[in-house]
Amino acid sequence: MRILMVDNLPDEITQHLQSFLLERPGWTQERIIRSALSLFLLQNGVRDQAVSELYLQAMFPSRVLKRGES
Repeated sequence: MRILMVDNLPDEITQHLQSFLLERPGWTQERIIRSALSLFLLQNGVRDQAVSELYLQAMFPSRVLKRGES
């Protein structure tokens, strides 16, 4: 199975996403999608440490060490 990303978001989401990105230059669309999808998976039963780490890295990129780093 292949996962496809939808590039046509509802206008309401697009408008708020653009505003969010303008106000927060440290965020990117990729970072927002990564944090949203990983949080969705975690809230819906996925119990994978790698997904938890992806979420934390997206939310706190400068504070979270990647697996194997010390």
